[in-house]
Amino acid sequence: MSRRPPAARSGDRTERLSRFLALVLRHRPESVGVALDPSGYVDIDTLAAALARQPGWAWVTADSIRAVARVDPRRYEVSGGRIRARYGHSVPVDTPGPPVVPPEWLYHGTSPAALEAIRARGLQPQARQFVHLSASRQDALAVGQRHSPDAVVITVLARRAHAAGVQFYRASPSIYLARHIPPEFLLLPTPADTPPGG
Repeated sequence: MSRRPPAARSGDRTERLSRFLALVLRHRPESVGVALDPSGYVDIDTLAAALARQPGWAWVTADSIRAVARVDPRRYEVSGGRIRARYGHSVPVDTPGPPVVPPEWLYHGTSPAALEAIRARGLQPQARQFVHLSASRQDALAVGQRHSPDAVVITVLARRAHAAGVQFYRASPSIYLARHIPPEFLLLPTPADTPPGG
C-alpha cells in the first residue's frame, strides 16, 4: 500500500486546524477554555496550549496556528501575539476593526426564498454578528450558492448607506461587514432575474 507524501499529510493537518480554529474563534471559544477580547482576539500561546489539551490535537503549537493564519489571511488576522477570525462570528464581538468608507456598491448572495423578508426588513446577520458583503457580484453569488443552488445577488448601495450612518468594516480585501443594511439601500433582483423555481 502506498503512503501519501509528508507534504500531503501536512496540508491535511493545516486544513483540519483551520476548520478547528474557525469553530473556536467564531463560535465556541469556551469549548476549549479560552475567552476572546472585545474585538475577538485571543493570545496565540494561550490558544495553542488550550487546543493541544484537546483529544487528538496534542501536536498543535503557536507556530502551527501562525502557519494557518499565513495560509489563510482572508479568514484570520494576527496582531502581535494575538489572533482572531476576521468574520463569521456568532459570539459577540464589539467591532471587527475600525470603520471604513465602503466602495460604491457591495453585493450579498442569498436564497430567493429570503427576498421577501429582506425587502421588508433589510439585510440582517441572522445567527452571525454581522452581515457579510462581497466586493464582487461573482463572489457574492459563490457565497450564496453554498446555501442555495439557485442563489440570487442583492446589490447594496454601500456608499449611500454609509452616508446615512451605516458603519462598514473591511474584514479582508473582498469581504465587508455591517450590522444591518436597511431595505432602502438594497437593489433586489426582480422576478425576471430570479432563476426558475425561485
